[in-house]
Amino acid sequence: MNRIAKYITIGIFSYFIFWGNNSFAQTKAEIKVARKLFEGSWVNKKAKRHLTISFDTQDYATINDWHGKWSQDNNTIDAYKAFVMNSKLVMPEDKTDLRSPYCEIVRKGNTLLYRCREMNTKDKKFVEEILFIREKD
Repeated sequence: MNRIAKYITIGIFSYFIFWGNNSFAQTKAEIKVARKLFEGSWVNKKAKRHLTISFDTQDYATINDWHGKWSQDNNTIDAYKAFVMNSKLVMPEDKTDLRSPYCEIVRKGNTLLYRCREMNTKDKKFVEEILFIREKD
């Protein structure tokens, strides 16, 4: 019995090590599809809010988010790391000094839906949703 318990413990431990930490692991194919769906410049003209989404690495997307017009001395640009998960970009909740809620970006036809949940809650309801269209150069 002691030997069985030992194997079960090793199995559970292995599960959390190998599969638990890879919840945001993406394949090259998933990244390629996500690039086609999300990469580029996006705007919500009514809110004067802009997003640029790029895939500089193989692991995640970088999202730059700002309000107003772009300028070289604009200090109000926020940058986020997003992971590809189930055909959407996911930004996990960050409870450290950065303090950002869980957010995700999904493609809806020719638009992006950027939605966020409330901080420090188990509620799955989105409290903020904003649509973006592809910005024309």
